[in-house]
Amino acid sequence: MPLFAWNHAERRYQRRVSIAMSSYVVLLIAEIKLFARPGLTDPMRFALTLLPGLAVSMVFIALGRYLIEEQDEYLRTRMIRKIVWATGTALVVCALWGFPEDAGFLPHLPLYFAAIIWFAALGIVSCLFKVMGR
Repeated sequence: MPLFAWNHAERRYQRRVSIAMSSYVVLLIAEIKLFARPGLTDPMRFALTLLPGLAVSMVFIALGRYLIEEQDEYLRTRMIRKIVWATGTALVVCALWGFPEDAGFLPHLPLYFAAIIWFAALGIVSCLFKVMGR
């Protein structure tokens, strides 16, 4: 959908996601650069490692706010369907990876990969919905 055709809720959602992702990049770089600095205590390092995750949580908050603010029932329902499909896909992928990983057949993936898988699934589902005209 072209930029000029977005409604107010979609524009606010895009703005919030852009801010969240920009924050994520800045906070991830800061965490990487500052983590190894001498003189930081373990609680300070722990707090540093939480910062990128907080930025990722801002995306989920933006998505929830979009669902609340969207006045068009069709658009809201379409987004909910995408979220449900992305969530199911991410859970299946995590389960299909997790059990063989636990048995030693696959390498360990950090837990934050669940969010990466979910975002990838949402992108794929959104493209499929667009192609299928849903």
